[in-house]
Amino acid sequence: MVGGSRLEEKMHFKYVKEVTVDKDGNHIHHIPRPKIEVVFRKYPDAKNPDTNPEFRIFGLVDSGADVSYIPRQIAEILKLDLDESTKKESKSASESFWTFRTQVHLEIVYGMRRVPIGMIDVSVPEKYELGDDIEKKVLLGRNGLFNKYEITFNETSQVITMKKIYKYEPTRADLFKKR
Repeated sequence: MVGGSRLEEKMHFKYVKEVTVDKDGNHIHHIPRPKIEVVFRKYPDAKNPDTNPEFRIFGLVDSGADVSYIPRQIAEILKLDLDESTKKESKSASESFWTFRTQVHLEIVYGMRRVPIGMIDVSVPEKYELGDDIEKKVLLGRNGLFNKYEITFNETSQVITMKKIYKYEPTRADLFKKR
């Protein structure tokens, strides 16, 4: 094993059952979703909640999303820099909208530990999300996560498996062996 702990070698997460509510506020049913608990912070190292607050939430692991997405309300809690020069048009399944591009530090909550992923790119919408269910809006896209973990969705068992990817870096000795 290279670096890290055995804990982050292979992680298993049960799908999270999301409650669906009708227009009258009645619970309709529970829908299992491939979500994992994560922590977002502006900076990787500083643990001071005044200068580097964190936000713990469940995010949908979305293989169809290029970039991760967090609602503007969360970006403001984290005090992320939303620069006009990074604004670009983004598209969802139903509409186009304007987002800011920035970075955030990501950790995965696994058991009682946090597994650091590092800085990832995120899109933050120009407008605020309506409603109280901003948790349903957090997406964990491919960029920054899928290049570090082989991710398998098992719909039958309703489990996500994340297996750490180690890129082989040839040593100087390896290069000379081939000659």
